[in-house]
Amino acid sequence: MTSEMTAPAVSAEPLWRLGTAYFSRKTVLTAAEFGVFTTLSGAPASADELAERLELHPRGARDFFDTLVALGMLTREGELYHNTPLAEHYLNAERASYVGAFLSTADARWDKLVDALKTGDPQNRWGAGAQMFTEQYRTTAAWRNFTAGMDYLNGMIGPVLAEAFDWSTVRSFVDVGGARGNLAAAILRAHPDIEAGVLDLPDVAPVFEEHMAELGLTGKITFHPGNFFENPMPDAQALVMSHVLHDWGVEEREQLVAAAYRALPSGGILLIVDPMIDDDRQGPAGALLTSLNMLMVTPHGSEYTRADCRSWLERAGFTGLTETDLGTHNTLITARKS
Repeated sequence: MTSEMTAPAVSAEPLWRLGTAYFSRKTVLTAAEFGVFTTLSGAPASADELAERLELHPRGARDFFDTLVALGMLTREGELYHNTPLAEHYLNAERASYVGAFLSTADARWDKLVDALKTGDPQNRWGAGAQMFTEQYRTTAAWRNFTAGMDYLNGMIGPVLAEAFDWSTVRSFVDVGGARGNLAAAILRAHPDIEAGVLDLPDVAPVFEEHMAELGLTGKITFHPGNFFENPMPDAQALVMSHVLHDWGVEEREQLVAAAYRALPSGGILLIVDPMIDDDRQGPAGALLTSLNMLMVTPHGSEYTRADCRSWLERAGFTGLTETDLGTHNTLITARKS
């Protein structure tokens, strides 16, 4: 038997990388909580000035700010710190695109992973169905924070999806559960002749209109108010479900896929995007980590394998399935109504 003295050394490097990844995330979220990026917007400052504005102790302030430089959130020119474009857009609390609150909520939720794994219960207890959303987001401000988080996610998907599918084959599409229209806007910008729409809950309409005005797309994308479990899906040649099916259990997913099949015309296309798990369930880790996140935010949601998705589509009657990787974290599966 090989003794510990003669066994090959096992490097701790992978564990160290995981630990420092957590340190990095915590540093950025703490900076957002302190208002570092909001304070620096249009008002660059030295380390001493910024520490004074934020009421930080001088011992750790400079290392804190320089860590944010190293992480790509700030730049330093001479003695003055500035926001990077990324931080200015997503971490300045005065912008509608601010996601600091969204990310901080996720961070707090992951502190409860032990409870989620022991009970199988979500760690934001808001019930099932559409109530899962309507109870959490009763105000326009709450919807604004939530949809900003969705934009943060679908902002990485929209431009890639606009190129990954041949949109010239359809004249119209509706993004089902499309929040304030950020993904639909990315497709429309790349294909301006297409007729675009978004289906979401009626309470989302005010933040949808705000976002369209900010993007200069007022009147270009139609908002369809409705609950996709209760109301028929809008008429369109293509329906998009991006980061929708993973919110629900298997029975609800099959219900949504069947509803899409009924709504589409002959030859119509359903596009499903999610961080799907590889069929062998051995990685990459991204989709599996997202699945744990869905455990903590939904009563029955999770990520699922590509094979699972194909089975739901085929049972609904769809044919001509195709699969495409959208970057490193998402999969597109398209299916046609025969």
